[in-house]
Amino acid sequence: MEIRPDMARNITEIDISKRQFLAMTGTLTGASLAGCAGGDPSSSGGGDTGGSDSTSDDTASSGGDPVRLNVAIASEPWNFDPALWADTGSSAIGSLIYDEIIELTPETELAPGLVEEVPTPTDDGNFEYTLREGIEFHNGDPVTVEDFKYSVDWILNPDNNSPIRRRIPNVASTEIVGDRTLRFNMETTFTTLNWWLTRGIEGIVPEGSRGSAKEREGPTGIETALTTDPSGYGTGPFQFVEWNSGQNLLLEKNENYWKEGIPNVDEINFQFIPEDSTRLANLRSSSTDLTSAIPAKDFQSLKDAPGIEATSKPGNSTQVIYMNLMEAEGNPMSNVNNRRAVQWAVDAEEILDEIFYGLGEVQAGPWYKDSEWTSPKLKEMEMYDPDKARRELEKAGNPDGFEFRLLTTQGGHFKDEAVVIQNQLSKVGIDMEIVVLEKSALFDQVYGTTDWHAALESWTNAVPVVTYWLSAGFVPNNRNHNNWHHQTDDLEDPFEPSGPPAPSDAEGDFSNGHDWYVQTLQKAQQTADEQEQKELVYRLEEYLVENAIQVDLAYTSKLAAWDESVSGYGLGSFASEMRSVSKDA
Repeated sequence: MEIRPDMARNITEIDISKRQFLAMTGTLTGASLAGCAGGDPSSSGGGDTGGSDSTSDDTASSGGDPVRLNVAIASEPWNFDPALWADTGSSAIGSLIYDEIIELTPETELAPGLVEEVPTPTDDGNFEYTLREGIEFHNGDPVTVEDFKYSVDWILNPDNNSPIRRRIPNVASTEIVGDRTLRFNMETTFTTLNWWLTRGIEGIVPEGSRGSAKEREGPTGIETALTTDPSGYGTGPFQFVEWNSGQNLLLEKNENYWKEGIPNVDEINFQFIPEDSTRLANLRSSSTDLTSAIPAKDFQSLKDAPGIEATSKPGNSTQVIYMNLMEAEGNPMSNVNNRRAVQWAVDAEEILDEIFYGLGEVQAGPWYKDSEWTSPKLKEMEMYDPDKARRELEKAGNPDGFEFRLLTTQGGHFKDEAVVIQNQLSKVGIDMEIVVLEKSALFDQVYGTTDWHAALESWTNAVPVVTYWLSAGFVPNNRNHNNWHHQTDDLEDPFEPSGPPAPSDAEGDFSNGHDWYVQTLQKAQQTADEQEQKELVYRLEEYLVENAIQVDLAYTSKLAAWDESVSGYGLGSFASEMRSVSKDA
């Protein structure tokens, strides 16, 4: 979308470090948000397994120049410890260095990864995972069940503050019960654990390899010995060679990979190219072979371009307006009627058409509109209703509107999207200032303080299970992006309740609405009765919309394009397959 000068108003762009930004927060009461993890391209293998001596005939390992695949990504990785992945770049690259224990295929199916099979719960509701025989780390050491236990227990240990901890819910402990078998002892019935573990245990590392966790700048705020150099410690089809910050990261093939027939290239070179125009120019000139960081406006031209293959799939990344629920002086979003006014005044259809060229799906609440797991009540609801927005402003005592700041990130489509939202809100009298910041500042501001109003970002749903999505960002942890029940450095009580009360029809004794939400979600996760689970899920979805906890706009399509010399890339809605990619020499 081209932003006309008369459209773009009240925009502040701040090109500062996050330390400088945080130093300013006494005078700048903005909002911030950072995106979530979930690699794109992310990989989840599949295919037949075999011995550890497999090699591919398609690479140049027998002589000649190495076959190098150049992959352009928009953001640089932050962390190569799979227990600390919280951003796209880290998981996209890390998924080639490590292997999941349970893989999620591009067809959205489960497949065994480092374990022999995808288990069903035992009679007592626990899960037992048996490692494949003969798996080795890149340094040649065998992968043991002790390594497996260490990798899981480190994440489960609350002292380590792993952002991945929430992806392994209801696990009380682990126990070695065989030479290669690890038992997950469950706190309660949890039938969907295997789905969660596709993004919960994305790598096994050698026992003791992480060392002690330390503070570090970045999305997780934590580092270990694996954060910047995972050399020798992965099991995946490629191993770490070098990382030149701001330029590229190089991987080379694992000659002893356990899966037959891959890898099919000698090297993968990740190019860090934040500028859309540069990435696409490189693709057209064949200096880039593959990218999934494609602006919607350029997708059709790539499909029409000679020598380039381009495809799309329904996506798992949602455009979201996060709102700070914390009651604080000067925060208009603590008023539920103000939040609802914003919710009803934003036209997601226009945003999808203007910014994403129709490549996506407007939401009706937090989940996919055409899913059987989306509330029928929400499916029938008109999510864009300016008259309803005006009535909410009346209820809030702001009949003429109010002012607030919305933060978003530099680069990509976000500023243009924010301008569309700004103009939509102005029609009902809401004056929104746009503040554009470097992304790391958004991470620290929204996760580290209560001093913000609202933020526009994308959030990737890593697991295709609705109860996962209803958990992400809403349950008690230090990555809660709405300050609903949030741990921040500037609160005396790090889990001080905030936000709306429990619904009037709630059965039971709840201290606040968040308490009701968490307990109801737990019931939905634990029941084996599908109809009961659906009814609980529907009520949770309706509660989020009724109280405008956040504004879910649209799921945008996944887009990818590659040079005609490339084959074997599998684009999926939740997981993409790059491990088996080939390139003509």
